[in-house]
Amino acid sequence: MKIANGMDFINDEAVIGKWKNIGWIGNTHCTSIDDLNEDSGEYDTLYFLQNGEPYWIFEGWTKGILLIHYGGDEPILTYKYDIQRIDNKDYLFFRVEDKTEVFIKVNSKQYTKATLGRHDNIELPFVYDEIIIGKWKSVAFVDTIESFSPDKECDSLYLKEIDFSSDGRLVQTTMDEVWHDKWTKGSVINLHRTTVATYEIRVINGTEYLFMEWKMGNYIYGGMAPEFYVFVRA
Repeated sequence: MKIANGMDFINDEAVIGKWKNIGWIGNTHCTSIDDLNEDSGEYDTLYFLQNGEPYWIFEGWTKGILLIHYGGDEPILTYKYDIQRIDNKDYLFFRVEDKTEVFIKVNSKQYTKATLGRHDNIELPFVYDEIIIGKWKSVAFVDTIESFSPDKECDSLYLKEIDFSSDGRLVQTTMDEVWHDKWTKGSVINLHRTTVATYEIRVINGTEYLFMEWKMGNYIYGGMAPEFYVFVRA
């Protein structure tokens, strides 16, 4: 059986399940957690599914190796992992770039892609919001609303435009596809990801800016807080 990059799948029962990031160490050869930097690494949570099944940016795994693909024309990256038993707990050492991210095992459940990650209740009643109606074009992508600065706008963003219809229909236009979703007052209902993203409008220096949570892979699978797209009226 093959996985991404044409690699043969070799099973590793010890790795199957959920792993939680507890920090990182500044080299790729460590085998202990003595010098652990407790700031969370790039990946908050890892899931290893049966038969090397891929999900999100993780293109699959085989014993000792995890594959990552950041999308588009980017190459599929190959990173090594190993497991150490320390004080009767299982730790996964993920050797990435110039550091090692360390995870502790949460459980050994046999997760599937269909049931994996966080999802929201999308069965919300429609409540009209006159101020949001119309097209908005993206100008920035930020970690938090407070970190946005109008003088740092960007036009090379994945999500290009969002269009709110008066009947609750919503069209989101990305760099390479169009999503047909819904909205209700204060929320964007992402049918294609079963998430609900809050939105709000703020006036900054006389300009209306729409801030919308971006609840995609990082939120669903990575266990991270949502970031924000910022829009102005088109």
